Amino acid sequence: MTHMNDLRRKTVRYMRCTLMALLPMYAGTTVTAQEDVLQYVRPMMGTALDGRIIPLAVAPFGMVQLGPDTNYGGSGYHYANTDIQSFSHTHANGNGGGDLQDICMMPVTGAEWDSRTEYPGDIHARYSHDEEVATPGYYSLMLPDEKVRVELTATERCGLHRYTFPKGVEPRLTIDMKRGNASRATTLPERFCDTVLVSRIEIVDKQTIRGYRITDGWAPREHCYFYARFNKPFTLATLYDNRRRTESWDVLSRDVRAMLRFPASGGPLEVQVGISGVSLEGAQRNWQAEAEGHTFDQIRKATQEKWQKQLETFQIADEDSPQKQMFYTCLYFAMLYPQLYSDVDGRYRSSDAQVYRTTTRYFAGVLGLWDIYRNHAPLIALLRPDVMSDLMLTFLQHYRHSGILPMWTIAGQENNCMTGYHAMPIIADAMAKGLVADSIAEPLFQAMVESANKDCFGYFDHDFRGARYYRKYHYVPFNHEAHSASKTMEYSYDDWCVAQAARMLGHETEYREFLDRGGWWKNLFDPETGFVNARDTLGQFRKPFNPFSPAPAYFASDFCEGNSWQYSFFVPQDPEALIRQMGGRQAFTERLDSLFTATAPGAQQRSFGHIGQYAHENEPVHHILYLYNYAGEPWKTQQRVSQVLYEDYRPTPDGLCGNDDTGQMSAWFIQSAMGFFTLQHGNDQYAIGTPLFRHLELRHAHGTLRILAPAASRECCYVKSLRVNGRKWKGWTISGKDLFDGDVTVEFEMSSRP
Repeated sequence: MTHMNDLRRKTVRYMRCTLMALLPMYAGTTVTAQEDVLQYVRPMMGTALDGRIIPLAVAPFGMVQLGPDTNYGGSGYHYANTDIQSFSHTHANGNGGGDLQDICMMPVTGAEWDSRTEYPGDIHARYSHDEEVATPGYYSLMLPDEKVRVELTATERCGLHRYTFPKGVEPRLTIDMKRGNASRATTLPERFCDTVLVSRIEIVDKQTIRGYRITDGWAPREHCYFYARFNKPFTLATLYDNRRRTESWDVLSRDVRAMLRFPASGGPLEVQVGISGVSLEGAQRNWQAEAEGHTFDQIRKATQEKWQKQLETFQIADEDSPQKQMFYTCLYFAMLYPQLYSDVDGRYRSSDAQVYRTTTRYFAGVLGLWDIYRNHAPLIALLRPDVMSDLMLTFLQHYRHSGILPMWTIAGQENNCMTGYHAMPIIADAMAKGLVADSIAEPLFQAMVESANKDCFGYFDHDFRGARYYRKYHYVPFNHEAHSASKTMEYSYDDWCVAQAARMLGHETEYREFLDRGGWWKNLFDPETGFVNARDTLGQFRKPFNPFSPAPAYFASDFCEGNSWQYSFFVPQDPEALIRQMGGRQAFTERLDSLFTATAPGAQQRSFGHIGQYAHENEPVHHILYLYNYAGEPWKTQQRVSQVLYEDYRPTPDGLCGNDDTGQMSAWFIQSAMGFFTLQHGNDQYAIGTPLFRHLELRHAHGTLRILAPAASRECCYVKSLRVNGRKWKGWTISGKDLFDGDVTVEFEMSSRP
């Protein structure tokens, strides 16, 4: 009887999908006008667990990420915290490592502040999420004990505050140049972020202050300058040097703080803050260009219009749902990066800590290439080709000033974090999309070759980064470097991407050289275990071998943010060769199936973000679901992608299973929901998955892509057939030209059965 009931349920699902597929268009799918898509964005998503999301006031790609600080660790905000400690102007939203939180401001009440001789060790205020409002470009919060309403908005380079105090109460505001993100973004106990080298606050006049802080953080010598203009003159200004009150109006120290008092009359207290990584004058020019003469509400409206313009490039005719909210929220998170790091006059602080000027924009404020090269960068190349073109110039300028392409930058500085040299896939992808100007194509290619051949890239936590041993042994030996297996696998993919750039530019010698290096991953394939395993300088594989957890300590591990189960499938450049290496299609499929059931001792087989050894919270697995396409079982790709889309993302504070990683987790959702996924970089090919929505349209630079799947649902996730502009499509890859060359309609026929 149970079997018969299951059969009936499956038959009903199948009939429902079949009937929907017969409809030419379901009711309500026609996109007739651009709707207000900001209503679907949930900025609080991922603020709990370890999503590292902050509810920000920020413009698309903005240098300023102005938001609340509930702590000075992680991202600076966590949903579980009950107190607000400040509102700071710089964050790295969704980033796995902690840093920034520069220029902290906090409204306070109480006449005792007027006579304080010592700045308190801690300032905080109770708050409730019931009193928080977060939408793209705007954040507000009520501090119930102080009865102060806080409102924040931002331009690209300016943060704007509005504080409404109770009637008759004199507003007071603290400015803290000492506090910043003290989270250890490294693995060494002695290395903490935010060591203040020097800071300054100067009272310019009774409505203006300015200053700066230079810190050693996740990267060395991070510069942050500010220029703040108030809407009313202060009646008292007190500066503190090392927490002791001074009579000076210009204090230079490693610990500078201030308290300003304003008259109770004249309405809310407003402050406009220009930020720069270059100079005090740069911060003032940024303020003059973007905020001077504009009200808080005008700036808020203008920034929200920018977000509407950015997000409405996608129109989804489906009714509202958690998945629709997820889509626009992920799109919002993705459009925060790459982060702008140049002033309005084109000046920027580059990788050598010196100041230069560009005629374009410099995008190196926060640039986590290990994460974003996978899906985020290709998504930005599609949605904002102007940003990607400027990013290519940023890469070249970074190389010219430091001798190597970027790997992981923050505040314009290289920190050498993570593994690989992942500027290569981003450049190759941009070249394939025609986004690298002819004038820089050759210099950029030479930068790729020189960077890939550089003996030493630098050090991260004393750990060596470089191609010295990789080039000598054709793999990275574990007795010379940590994370040796991950490095080998990632370098091999990056080299394949260099080969694609060489092919496009007609460099046959380099093409053959780097194509060969793109196969060096095979040198770590252990025939005894059937897994990727680290080797030493004598060629011996590591023993004992544990594919689940290779080492107890971070830098004692052969793998970076993954294990052998996961990295054994990290061959996106050549899935066919990987299939052969694992014994053919059947053996490969069985191994891939077992990835989702294999469980380490004491671990659960299924949890949020985890399916066996598939750990969606970390990027090394993000391509794996699409490998079934190459083994002749695309229905398994469709099944698993649908599972992750529906079960491992939700538009709630606990809705991200891991760090958003500067947009990569979000970009995976966007591409996968469209049904077209970047698996390889440099050939403009997309792996076909399963569409999430019944009717989605994307307006891009060359036309409109319409994706129709009238029967798409959680049950009907299997692709029965596919048509592109009426032509039946064969195979499970498709080119960017077929999708984005003019107006294109893609029609998916969906089924509840494989």
